[in-house]
Amino acid sequence: MSKIETLLLWLNETWGKRNFNYADKLLTEDATVRGAMTREPVCVDEVKEFAQTFSGLLGPIMATAELAVEQGDWLAARVIIETENPRDRTPFRFSDHFIVRFEGGKIAEVISQLDYFTLFENLGQLPPDALDACMTGETLDWKRPGLDTDP
Repeated sequence: MSKIETLLLWLNETWGKRNFNYADKLLTEDATVRGAMTREPVCVDEVKEFAQTFSGLLGPIMATAELAVEQGDWLAARVIIETENPRDRTPFRFSDHFIVRFEGGKIAEVISQLDYFTLFENLGQLPPDALDACMTGETLDWKRPGLDTDP
């Protein structure tokens, strides 16, 4: 199995089918994952816990590779994830960029840079075009039910 096939199998089986223990088959015992949400590398058990929590935000997912470059023990890939907003079943897609190191055919290290802006915009947790607003220097203000002080 190629490196990109292994990565996609992990994403689709663990995250897509929510078979969280499948990670044990594809990741080394001491594998680490890091990204915007983890800051520091986390171990396999923490990845499984994060996957369970994160998967609760989404409908079913399907990950496909848009671009993959393999060299030696390394894989760099842009992955497109198709899912839906579980509230209204509106389909959407977002991307993730991976740098993955392999040992003996298994995933040993993952660095992930997921497009959280697109994800949270499509889930209704950020306003549409939030990134565009931030790029102009605007700030995002949250209004909380029962806490608004506007007249």
